[in-house]
Amino acid sequence: MAPPYDESALQRLAKQVAQRRVALKMNKIDVARAADIQINTYSKVEDGKPVRPTTYGAIETVLGWAASSCVGILEGAATATLVEDGGPGDVISPIQAGDLAADVAEAVQNAAISVSDTLTAAEIRRMKLLVVEELVKRGKIPKIDRD
Repeated sequence: MAPPYDESALQRLAKQVAQRRVALKMNKIDVARAADIQINTYSKVEDGKPVRPTTYGAIETVLGWAASSCVGILEGAATATLVEDGGPGDVISPIQAGDLAADVAEAVQNAAISVSDTLTAAEIRRMKLLVVEELVKRGKIPKIDRD
């Protein structure tokens, strides 16, 4: 039985799976066959219905996503992690945009705390926000849509 996930998470995953399938120039039947699952089961994913974790795993492989990417999206990740073949036995997983923004914000916070005893918590929060906004404006960090 599929674990319970909220409707908006299932719809977010459905949208990303469909977009990736289209980007790979595959139709639903192609993905289902390559994943060795029934077309009706695959269609559930694109219809925003829950399926078993093993089904998500089979689909991830076909879409070129890292293991547990589907569950990650269902649990709030902004996007799936793509897997690229870097050579025999190598797997390269790019940094997720949402993770990068959070890491930058944490680094700014840690630096602010390290160099100043007078900054307030509100000033540090504002500084984190401004740094991330500036990096988004410069195109260094993609803007994240948090539906």
